[in-house]
Amino acid sequence: MLNTDTAYLGLLGNPLSHSHSPLMHNAVFEKLGVNALYFPLEIAAGMLGQAILGLQALGFRGVNVTIPFKEAVIPFLDDLSPEAHLYQAVNVVAFAGGKIVGHNTDGPGFILALDEAGVTNWDHCLLLGAGGAARSISLALAQKGARQMTILDIDEAKAGSLAEHVSHHTSVTCEAKLSNAANWAQSGGQADLIVNCTPMGMYPKVGESPVESLDEVSDQAVVCDIVYNPVQTKLLAMAEQRGLTTVNGLTMFVYQGALTLKILLGLDAPVEFMKDVVRRELQPSGSNSD
Repeated sequence: MLNTDTAYLGLLGNPLSHSHSPLMHNAVFEKLGVNALYFPLEIAAGMLGQAILGLQALGFRGVNVTIPFKEAVIPFLDDLSPEAHLYQAVNVVAFAGGKIVGHNTDGPGFILALDEAGVTNWDHCLLLGAGGAARSISLALAQKGARQMTILDIDEAKAGSLAEHVSHHTSVTCEAKLSNAANWAQSGGQADLIVNCTPMGMYPKVGESPVESLDEVSDQAVVCDIVYNPVQTKLLAMAEQRGLTTVNGLTMFVYQGALTLKILLGLDAPVEFMKDVVRRELQPSGSNSD
């Protein structure tokens, strides 16, 4: 029942029409009998600071933050969790005790997805893309034992900036290269773990893949995709045809959502139920993101 005890949460970003976060979180609240609501909060970029202060004033417990605000929101926060400070990206903002604190569950959510899939070897990682998702995932992998890392991006300077950040803040040897066929062939053959951190293959462009072939890849390599709609992207289908272990984006999406509910409400979320909710919604059509 909606009353003064209702906990308000939401997703802050633009655009948000594609997001499955409200559906997933509100289904959890209904299943567990939690007096909470999760709203999509689409705002203009110039209103970000006002939105954060307004949500605090209205008594929101917290919000997820997605594109294009994961880095832009930081100046409006009082403090950052250790992960958010290292990643320099925020996907959860908590309002508590008069403070506005930024967290990041993207990297930890990805590691939990690897754990669930039984993946234990990411000595040499290859990331396709150098955006916000790549920033969180690269640093989480570095924290959890990666030794070497290569980042490929169509913007070599952007890849270089991320590689420098990883190398400076961790013990990982990280290099950046322009994303092209030659560099993919060289780097793909050396990698234990390959992660697509780009939107290529996302609905409705399901016929796209960040690479044309996985012929160069080792038989022991693990292939991951952060895209969760479709659950099996073209890249993952190619990997399965090779007999490679794969990790889909739905698992990471759900785990980062579960970690969000732990931070904001102290709730132990039902992960398998959350997967089923989103998977059912994706069956006829859909899209992807936080």
